[in-house]
Amino acid sequence: MRLFVKVCGVTRPEDVITAARAGADAFGIVVGFPNSPRNLPVAAARDLVRKAPEDISPILVLNGSDLRFAEEACSIIEPYGVQLYGTNDPDPVRAIGVKMVIRPVTPDELSVPDGFDAVLLDQSRGTGRALDVEVCARYVRSSRLPVIVAGGLNPTNVADVVRRMRPFGVDASSGLESSPGVKDPLKVTEFVRRAREAHEG
Repeated sequence: MRLFVKVCGVTRPEDVITAARAGADAFGIVVGFPNSPRNLPVAAARDLVRKAPEDISPILVLNGSDLRFAEEACSIIEPYGVQLYGTNDPDPVRAIGVKMVIRPVTPDELSVPDGFDAVLLDQSRGTGRALDVEVCARYVRSSRLPVIVAGGLNPTNVADVVRRMRPFGVDASSGLESSPGVKDPLKVTEFVRRAREAHEG
């Protein structure tokens, strides 16, 4: 099975194109988290999706605690998938047409509500701190859902993580940046290349 590779926290059209050219499967757009330097207004997120190449899927990183906002954002942006925070219920966004709903988890959350397609395992809780490979590897082995590993990943460490954990996918944001919200094309390209080589090797 092909490794799922996501470049998250994208804020600019040129970075979407960089990710697509590097061979990433998806790019993440942050909406509803005003304290994040990568947060975008709904209209800007919609424009990124509309300008994206067809061979890369938009994943909306969404604060679902306000259901009305979440439904409106999905209706306007029309993402392929949603990484859903703040709620245990994926049905409202799926009813709008979202194809893939990802539940963010930490290593101690083995029980995941029904209706999610995959989990995003982020031991750092979004801070970008390096993950504990052994702890996360145990989670990958025991999970009933496909596991996308995140938290502190970058071109230097992704190959080791892929080889040792054998996850469904990998996801990086701050580890691929030259400044908050601005992706470094070389880092993005190397991240995707090294992740795929480790998976296929």
